[in-house]
Amino acid sequence: MVTVDSLDRSILTVLRETARAPFVDIAKRVGVTERTVRTRMKKMEEDGVIRGYTIREAGIGLTALIRIKVGPGTEIGTLAGEFSGWDGVECVYEISGDADLISIVHVDDTVALRDLLDKMWLTAPGDISSTQTELVLEQY
Repeated sequence: MVTVDSLDRSILTVLRETARAPFVDIAKRVGVTERTVRTRMKKMEEDGVIRGYTIREAGIGLTALIRIKVGPGTEIGTLAGEFSGWDGVECVYEISGDADLISIVHVDDTVALRDLLDKMWLTAPGDISSTQTELVLEQY
């Protein structure tokens, strides 16, 4: 099992935003030396956490898609804006189809996913009519 600590997660967060960020920029953003970033990224590459020009997380948590159906009269943009600022939420899209929103989230485990879902329901108890969660099994 791959071990990824909080510093590695901080580096991955920066890389999610800009996968080709220079080491020096990443180091400034996470508060360590450039050498530390280089060493950590090399280790994550060797462990298969970082593969190619994009970040593909393997063995360090869960990525999930949460489809959210909102109730009548709910301001979709306001709700999406609220959720999009939370830790672990990569992005929130307004979509067509059965659901109104879809959120891409990255969490440590199923307990953290349950906590995130609970937070959504508790934040907007009258605004959400249903959620459907799908776990990402592989990223290509």
